[in-house]
Amino acid sequence: MSKSEGVTSLWRGSSLTVNRAMLVTASQLASYDEFKEMILEKGLMKDRLGTHVTASFVAAVVSNPVDVIKTRAMNMKVEPGMAPPYNGALDCAMKTIKAEGPMALYKGFIPTISRQGPFTIVLFVTLEQVRKLLKDF
Repeated sequence: MSKSEGVTSLWRGSSLTVNRAMLVTASQLASYDEFKEMILEKGLMKDRLGTHVTASFVAAVVSNPVDVIKTRAMNMKVEPGMAPPYNGALDCAMKTIKAEGPMALYKGFIPTISRQGPFTIVLFVTLEQVRKLLKDF
């Protein structure tokens, strides 16, 4: 890659990776808490492990489109003398949706959720246990 596209191509997508980390963390934290509160307010479940696992799974699902865009931008082939296929994350998202439809943002869902789901569930279940411990102080 460095021979055909230059050494800087090795860092293609690094800013997207940093942005992805920020967006995923923020969206997971917000969606977890909101979804958990919705479940509790509607009386669908009690504040127990099942609720935490369910809300964690939703938080993992929310982040899939960000992963798809990041991967596409990092994998784009830039030909010398040609404009890159995407001019950033938003351009990549819009072109993907236009060409393939909105569900294209969920390509690779099963592998992503298989990788990210367990981590997210452990993270938020642990968070709830820490909240419970701190609540008693």
